[in-house]
Amino acid sequence: MADVSQSEFEGLTSRKLQIAEDVQYYLDKHNFIGVGVFTHVHHVDGGRVRKVPAPDSDDLDLAMKSIQREGKIYLYLGDHPRVIKCLAKGDFFVDLEYALHRDIESCLRSHHDTSDECRIRLAQGVIEAVVFIHSKSIIHSDLAARQFLLDSELHVKISDFGFSSFSDGDVLGFENSSHQLPRELDSDKPSTVQSDLFALGSTLYEIMTGGRPYEGIPDDTITELYIRGSFPDVTSILCGDVITSCWQGCFRNAEEVLERFLHYIMEM
Repeated sequence: MADVSQSEFEGLTSRKLQIAEDVQYYLDKHNFIGVGVFTHVHHVDGGRVRKVPAPDSDDLDLAMKSIQREGKIYLYLGDHPRVIKCLAKGDFFVDLEYALHRDIESCLRSHHDTSDECRIRLAQGVIEAVVFIHSKSIIHSDLAARQFLLDSELHVKISDFGFSSFSDGDVLGFENSSHQLPRELDSDKPSTVQSDLFALGSTLYEIMTGGRPYEGIPDDTITELYIRGSFPDVTSILCGDVITSCWQGCFRNAEEVLERFLHYIMEM
């Protein structure tokens, strides 16, 4: 989710989303906290946020499909310490536990002095979350530091399954170029365990450096670099070998990533 500026708000506050009687409200700058490709996020009360289809979406049907899929995936995954808790869902909304410390990307960009110990702990939580969802045959298709939320005790919880594939179904979207394994996105199965593991490598890079791989470089250039097997230098950062191995496709599954990661930290 991205922050919403006041100027962006001015074009939205007068609009009303009226999809169903139980999901009817005016957009309000006091509780509007985020926007995604298909969704808007509102802080409903102290412990709850509500995701709804973006009223200005270019494809409202696809936005609604994304919300419905996300709700089904949360229901399927059930309660798990590495998944943000779903409090309620409907055809046109998903209510989630409010993450007090927002997401890992925002947290690290606000705290440049984050200790190595904390970064290691965040990275382990991220890998464990991916191990769990893959064990349930969920391919996330948009892994990045912004998708991992932090509760009041800084526990890592994966979120945002609006693009994800469910039981080998289709996906509704893909990673940003910095996290995207170059592949045929219009194929029958464009997102796989391997594409998630590639994105996991970029997510770990974010955690260890505080920035995205090749940040500031045009998307097309990043894709060309990845196709050539050219990745950012990680020789001087924590878990560099694990990150590179994710990018190079050395792991068959997320369990192998976790095993290598745990071995790495034991030798630190």
